[in-house]
Amino acid sequence: LDAYLDTSPFACAAACASIGLPIAFLRGDRVDVKRSAGRILELQEEAVVLGTYQGRLFYRLVSQKSEGGSLMEGGGRSWFWDESEAVDGGLQLIGKGLGKSVKLPKLNRFNPQHGGLKVVYVGGAVVRSDLEIFDGSKSVGTIPSGTVILQKEVIERRMNSCGVVRYLIEHEPIGRGWISSRIRGGKEEAIVEMMPFEDDDNSSLDQQQYITPEDSAREWYSNYEKGSQSSRHELERNHFSKFLNIDSIQEFRELLLAGVVGGLSPLNSDSLVAATYGKISDVLPDSSEGDCSFLDCALVIGASHPRERGPLMGMSSSIDAIVHEAANESLSHVIDSLPPTKALMARISMLRALNRRTRFGLPWLPLRSAQESSAILGGLSGYGTSLERAGRTWDVKSQSLWVQAPSISSRLRNCREILFTSTKRFFLDSVMDATTTPTPLSHDEYELPREVRTVRVNRLKAHRAMASDDTGTKKKHSVISQLQREMRGWSGATLRRGFVAKGHGGQKRAFKVKLVGEGVNDYSGPYREVFTDAMHEVTDLDPSGNSSLGVLEPSANNQAGVGEGRDLFVFALPPNESMVINYPEKKKYVLSSEERDLLNSFSSITHKKNENSREIEEAISYLGKLVGTACRHGIPVDLPLPLGVVWKRLTEESIDVADILKEIDILASRTVQDEESFSIRSDNVLASQRRLLNSFVEGMSSVLPVELLSMFTGEQLRGIICGNPEIDVELLRRVVEYEGYNECDMVVIYFWEVLREMTTLERKQFLQFVWARNRLPLKESDFDAPFKIQKDTKTVDKDGDYPLPSASTCFFSLTLPEYPEKDVLKQKLLFAIENVTTMESDYVTNDVEVSEGWRGL
Repeated sequence: LDAYLDTSPFACAAACASIGLPIAFLRGDRVDVKRSAGRILELQEEAVVLGTYQGRLFYRLVSQKSEGGSLMEGGGRSWFWDESEAVDGGLQLIGKGLGKSVKLPKLNRFNPQHGGLKVVYVGGAVVRSDLEIFDGSKSVGTIPSGTVILQKEVIERRMNSCGVVRYLIEHEPIGRGWISSRIRGGKEEAIVEMMPFEDDDNSSLDQQQYITPEDSAREWYSNYEKGSQSSRHELERNHFSKFLNIDSIQEFRELLLAGVVGGLSPLNSDSLVAATYGKISDVLPDSSEGDCSFLDCALVIGASHPRERGPLMGMSSSIDAIVHEAANESLSHVIDSLPPTKALMARISMLRALNRRTRFGLPWLPLRSAQESSAILGGLSGYGTSLERAGRTWDVKSQSLWVQAPSISSRLRNCREILFTSTKRFFLDSVMDATTTPTPLSHDEYELPREVRTVRVNRLKAHRAMASDDTGTKKKHSVISQLQREMRGWSGATLRRGFVAKGHGGQKRAFKVKLVGEGVNDYSGPYREVFTDAMHEVTDLDPSGNSSLGVLEPSANNQAGVGEGRDLFVFALPPNESMVINYPEKKKYVLSSEERDLLNSFSSITHKKNENSREIEEAISYLGKLVGTACRHGIPVDLPLPLGVVWKRLTEESIDVADILKEIDILASRTVQDEESFSIRSDNVLASQRRLLNSFVEGMSSVLPVELLSMFTGEQLRGIICGNPEIDVELLRRVVEYEGYNECDMVVIYFWEVLREMTTLERKQFLQFVWARNRLPLKESDFDAPFKIQKDTKTVDKDGDYPLPSASTCFFSLTLPEYPEKDVLKQKLLFAIENVTTMESDYVTNDVEVSEGWRGL
């Protein structure tokens, strides 16, 4: 849905009144959906209210009560309810709701004034059990022709999904049920007629009339405001809300000018404010950057302000502490130069308005204009080809040498940090959806179509190969090598599939995985597992500290254990490659600075090539395909690549060569003293990484629209592809659902305490154990399915030993026995996550498959 939604309580109440709901659903309320499109759902769904548009109440499904509780394909799109769905408990509010359970007056058309109903059809009026007329609707009985149904026996009037007006009655001796006003089809003969209303005592004049939805909403809103002002806390919030009101456009302009953070340019200030607003909206419940509660955001920012936090601390106490921590962390370095909260909120309101318009405008704006990077415009590098075509050599120095024509796309990239991540992510997801290869449905909805090919992976053999000392064996039998062989000849269109099968936990996929010898059905767990295994293999090191597969190798900082990026990997160089640029043999140090700049700009073309380099480039290109496919299908990968060498290059940010070198080799950057030697050293190191990055991007470009990546910052792109490197226990706790347990049970308390005490490596192993991936999404709204903790019904064996916990990676669930002590739970859980090397079998494999899986190398 691309539309402006009215999220005000009054508009939501009017929309609810129009479909006959007894209470108002407000934006952010969660609703159990039991009826949809004229039918009763076999498995109920859960939706979140978004707002109103043209009098309709729009919602988005957030879960379906199927396997895994995740959405089927297209389930997350927005739609609206009609009155046929808001009947017989078809829509039920979860919890208390934001409308404070204030009763919503019913419109006259749902309960019109009449003197009763007279059955006029000769065949009588058939009474059915449901508003809809379908096979599941039972016939309760028939009321003979000529019978008058009294006014007090008529409960409600509704229109069903077929457009037939039906009455809910309770008539003796038949009982409660629905009758139609006329026959649908044919001559449309009337079944019942409404008797004239007689009001002898003028009692109807004393009753409130609700002709339009707005009439009902006004009455509801008056009672809603009275309820909102009942507590001191609400009174203080309302007072602060009035303080934020702006009376004139002149005041708004003055606040905009005053809202720039001291010591920063307007662009940098707005970038900081946008980042802070994004972090707040990420952790506020049921909010996103586009519709985050304005008042809550103002309270959080005000509570972080050193000169205003005193009076606002009480009002913001109801907001979770994690929200305040996010704001404080973002603003800590400018906390003493913050402008007033009202001025900051004026800047935020401007940014929200800008992003709403940008969301509509992005599909029409070019991100790479035709006049950009044209060699005709000259410059030192303008010799017939552009820097982008020659390779990703874009840095601060190159930017000064290249003539940049002003364009909408260049301005858009310069302002990328004031665009909310959700705005850019929405556009990227839309383009990925539009470029998804369509897949026809199978005749059996539980079976995958034949277009979804099967990839056979022998992980048992791969694990033994990776444990050997033979490099050739590792390269031949590793999971990533098996995948590369199986997919040889596949086009990018094959990997751009995004098929979601029923019962697969909502996981998008491009292929099916057959794990040889493990007896596992691919209901999405094995699919995610092969991506995780492949990423683990490319960063695996042999006992001597060298790369096992020769695809990625530890950076110099990683090897020496110095600097900040001690866990980073870089693209592996071919063996014995000491010089990547073809300098003239005797004159490589006598080149002029201008010649060296030119040579550096086109180093991706002038590098030395041999068979080893081609093999590595091919492997890195395939790695790019895997990473792109994982990103398309919402699988964060553990790929610790440098920010400056890779992610900022992909987003075309201006970068300083010295900072890049410090990130991967801080000792080299300190030992090289003179500028000329530093330039030569940095050129040698970075030119090879730039060349291999081009191979990586070439693989990604067959699956992802890499042209759109320049909208993001390097940090944002890394977050989208790699997820959160830290396993945030509180984030996991916010998305958990319990089956058989509740949050107060001691075993559940023990579990969360043990998870917090785990190291980062142990938490990754736990996530791998329960979800077949070792990284979490960045925020709560990015989870496709909830994390489930289920009670294990197994009892203690005769020796008094408790069973191990088990997991279903396809459905993100942990089956946890009721351990009596924390130490027992910790021991069992750690043993399970550290010793399970295969997935839990779904079926008994035959001897041939078992022998193939365990066959020696």
